[in-house]
Amino acid sequence: MKAKIVFLLAAFLMLFSVSANAQSGGTPIKGDVNEDGVVDIADINAIIDIMKNGGGTGGETKYYWYVGIISPTDPNNPDENTGNNKWTQLTSKPESLTIYAGPQMPPEVWYIAIPHSYNFQAYDSTGSAPDSAAYTKSQVTIAGTQYDLFTGTGRAPAVNAIFKK
Repeated sequence: MKAKIVFLLAAFLMLFSVSANAQSGGTPIKGDVNEDGVVDIADINAIIDIMKNGGGTGGETKYYWYVGIISPTDPNNPDENTGNNKWTQLTSKPESLTIYAGPQMPPEVWYIAIPHSYNFQAYDSTGSAPDSAAYTKSQVTIAGTQYDLFTGTGRAPAVNAIFKK
């Protein structure tokens, strides 16, 4: 416990002593661990988080995409991971998503959720022509992440589309 207090005090003093450098132009600021442009107590908290997470920053956002016949609400909802409803975790930002799902009898309205930051649009199954008639696009926040929600404009037995910029 004493070691943590001494470490925190030392870290605070080091961060406080470099606060004079915080006014430099576009160069990184020494001690600004969380990269918010200010050297303060939040940087000490970031150091502690890094130490607790074994070198990682923790709290890293996991991105998912969804396809299903029920409107998505949460990647951890078991109802949204059965049958034709599926959340898939993304390990990197793809250039496009090719989505085929189905068949679904009787035909239903399909929902596709893709992280809003990807700025994807719906394309036909060849990827050559935008397909704005097949889906209406809206935005929703699910589990703290903003998604573009593509809702089928009619009932269909399957989804066969490409989503890309």
